[in-house]
Amino acid sequence: MPWDLSMAIGASFLVSFFVQCFYAHRIWIISNRNKLLTGAVLVAASAQLVFGFVLLGVARTGNIATLFNSPYNPVNSLGSAVCDAIITASVLFYLRPSRTNLLRKDYHIQKLNLVYVQTGLITFLNALAIAILYYQDVMVGEYLTVAPGIVKSKTYLNALLAILNARKLTRNQPAPPLEIPTLPTIH
Repeated sequence: MPWDLSMAIGASFLVSFFVQCFYAHRIWIISNRNKLLTGAVLVAASAQLVFGFVLLGVARTGNIATLFNSPYNPVNSLGSAVCDAIITASVLFYLRPSRTNLLRKDYHIQKLNLVYVQTGLITFLNALAIAILYYQDVMVGEYLTVAPGIVKSKTYLNALLAILNARKLTRNQPAPPLEIPTLPTIH
């Protein structure tokens, strides 16, 4: 396998790991330092990284087909999908409207929640697609994983940038006006 392909695949695993660690830090903050939840995200992210580098070690045999036939490929993708599912579910749980008692900030939290869920769902589906396409019974089978595998690191980077940009947008937008219901008058 060419060295530049190895570097690109390794960079993809590293980008996924660092973005998932960024999300773990966010979960640490919004969950009020929940060690179990943050630890689960970090374990899943670390498993994804370790199986990714084991996959690269197996693929160094010189034959590119070993990269696609390795059983570590779907395990790596499933680790990434599990991590993304934990991140998305925990953000959805901790930023749900019933947990916030601030009426004015509720609009901004809903916008952040929507961005987190959208980006988490995209990265989750991409990682899950790699694992599902690996087990197809088609003649080219495992080679179908190339398409979502190519965009894996790009979806993680876009998810990170979307979160950072969403924070800036919600900070600069005024909250929608509060509607005060009219009180019936007694004559």
